[in-house]
Amino acid sequence: MRQSSELEQLVRDWFVAASSGDKTIVERHVSADAQVRLVGSDPTEWLQGGRDVAEFLAGEVDGAAGNVRFAPSETEAFEEGTVGWAATKLTITLPDGKRVSPRWTSVFHREGDVWKFVQTHASIGVPNDQVGWVYT
Repeated sequence: MRQSSELEQLVRDWFVAASSGDKTIVERHVSADAQVRLVGSDPTEWLQGGRDVAEFLAGEVDGAAGNVRFAPSETEAFEEGTVGWAATKLTITLPDGKRVSPRWTSVFHREGDVWKFVQTHASIGVPNDQVGWVYT
């Protein structure tokens, strides 16, 4: 496996597009495959199938459209053949100025000459002891 500057750039481009409301990135970079998965930070955000995932993400981008700012940091990405993966720390600034900082990962598959999302996950870190997960 090797570091992928191409996928690192795709992650940055993804969040620039999300911040500006540019849904064309969803159309270009989400696989239509039925095996595509999205696991979001909300318990109801568990989606399968490229069409459903793309529809959900397009709605998210549309909703953000200049009102929400996504700023990735510490992005790293790797690839091996036609498979790639990335992780980044996000800072999401909401219209009222509040911020949330989820962790975000994704798996990509190269379809032709285009990297496509096939799995993505976002979570908000909560210390284990705050949810009762303590090892003794």
